[in-house]
Amino acid sequence: MDKIKIIDKFLTDTELKKATSIIQNNSWKFGHSSCGIELVNTEFWSMNLNDNNFFSIYLKNIIEKTFGRKFILNRVYANGQTYGQNGSYHKDSEDEDTYTVCLYLTEIDKECVDTAGGYIYFKFDDKKYKVCYEPLFNRLIMFPSNYYHKGCAFNRYINDMRICVAWKLKEIVNE
Repeated sequence: MDKIKIIDKFLTDTELKKATSIIQNNSWKFGHSSCGIELVNTEFWSMNLNDNNFFSIYLKNIIEKTFGRKFILNRVYANGQTYGQNGSYHKDSEDEDTYTVCLYLTEIDKECVDTAGGYIYFKFDDKKYKVCYEPLFNRLIMFPSNYYHKGCAFNRYINDMRICVAWKLKEIVNE
């Protein structure tokens, strides 16, 4: 669990405005899923951002500077989940040198997050409990891609889509 890194207010106001503008002015595709280990595998929305230089180059460089590491980008995309579209527990990779980075772009703040839900959950084989983190607006979470995790949609009281931009990264290790 100590390998899960959280940074609140990750983007500057200018960067945040650009990121949300790109998401708002792009097209969503329905049918993405976690392909997890649970019996039910719910589909939700996705948006490919591999060809968007702001996400694939500019923000990836900020992630590298923030964590003092170099990465190869495997892919970057946005997940969109509405009520009832919870993900399933899954690993993004089995490799030890891969990381998943999530940036939350729905305007949920500390005051209403307990009502909203939309947490990301982590499950560890050696623990008798699960760990969850709130999807606060402009929060970045980085974790090893071989951690079991799932993203949950907001509950029925929230009409907004839970938007998470996800980078799948492979660390470049100097030999």
